[in-house]
Amino acid sequence: MYTTTVFAKVLLILSFFYTLGLAEPAKGFTVLTKRQSTDLTDPQCLDYSTIANLSTIGANSTYRSAFLQLSPLGSNPNAKLLNAAIAKMPALMMDANLNAKCGNLSTVAFVEAMNNFTQGVIGPFSGMVEKIGANPQAIKAGPEVLVIVGGIMLFFSLVWGLSL
Repeated sequence: MYTTTVFAKVLLILSFFYTLGLAEPAKGFTVLTKRQSTDLTDPQCLDYSTIANLSTIGANSTYRSAFLQLSPLGSNPNAKLLNAAIAKMPALMMDANLNAKCGNLSTVAFVEAMNNFTQGVIGPFSGMVEKIGANPQAIKAGPEVLVIVGGIMLFFSLVWGLSL
C-alpha cells in the first residue's frame, strides 16, 4: 500500500514538471504572425463577418439546406435571415474602406464555409451527419411499420365491426 502512494506522488510530480516543460515555447521556433490584419473586435467588421458567413451559406443550396435542417428556429425565420444577408452582401463587398479595415471577409467566408462543411460544421451548428443523418429524406421501413399498419387495421376493423 505504501509503495503505491509513493509511486502515485512521484508520478504526479513528474507529470507536473512535464506540463511545465510543455508550456514553455520551444527554442528555435518563431511565433507566427497574422497574414491578414483584421480587427474583428470592431462592430463593423463583426457585422461584415456575420453577413459574409450567412450570405455564403444562403447562396449555396447545399449549405442552405443543411443550415435550415439543423436550426432549431425553423425554416421561415432562417430563410428570411439568409435572404437578408444575401441582399446586404454586395454593398459590403464594394465598400473599399470596409475591406481595407477588415480585410476581404467574403473570400474568407467562402473558403472557410467549404472547409467547415467537409468537417460537418455549417454556421453555428456542428455534427451534421449525426443530427440529420447521411440521407435525411430516407423513409424508415423496418419491422415497426408492420406493427403500426397492424394496429391501424385492428382499429378500423373494430370500428367497422362495432358499427354494424
